[in-house]
Amino acid sequence: MAARISNADWKALHGIVCFAFLVGATFVPVFRIWPLLWIAPLAAYFLLVVLVPPLRKTFFGWSFGRVTPSALLAAIGIAIVSCAALFLFERWEHPDLHAYAAALPDIRGTGLIFAGIIFAMLNAFLEELLFRGIFFDAFASQSGPVMAVILTSVLFGYGHMHGYPPGPIGAVLAGSYGLALGWLRLFTKGLGLPVLTHITADATIFVVVVHAGILSGS
Repeated sequence: MAARISNADWKALHGIVCFAFLVGATFVPVFRIWPLLWIAPLAAYFLLVVLVPPLRKTFFGWSFGRVTPSALLAAIGIAIVSCAALFLFERWEHPDLHAYAAALPDIRGTGLIFAGIIFAMLNAFLEELLFRGIFFDAFASQSGPVMAVILTSVLFGYGHMHGYPPGPIGAVLAGSYGLALGWLRLFTKGLGLPVLTHITADATIFVVVVHAGILSGS
């Protein structure tokens, strides 16, 4: 008689399925373009959850989480340090930003500001939903919340090897940032403050790329 799959294993399967869709999307050229590289795998994952009853039954619901004075101070501190680190990284490492600058929309003024707001909010929400949402809960079901913080931070850092900040140093910075956001997710028991904190970092990245584009004449 086949062994019954436990709820914890079904919860882990959420992460495996989502990761498989995420990797699979990289083989489809059109899905490599932001924001489809996040939206397409998530859409496929959520569709499968709806269609498969055990996955639907073990689906995690996410809340905004606790908002306390200490949590707010922590979020503000993480935001300040991360934004400063991104500016210092660009100043000291001088990464090649031509590809990023070339991808900017051909707009100026308030239109560019609006594009930056959309990018920061959407990218932060999608990444937090993946890393501090689906993957965090999948790891926590098998190894506990502390290991979930560590493992998702490693995955977050590795996933940014070809993102921004780029390269090995960028991966370490992103992994450290993922560790801070994972701790914030654990401390607040929700995704609200991690998403809001992440928005500040993505807004900083947008400003850095825009500045590089202006200097290069893009």
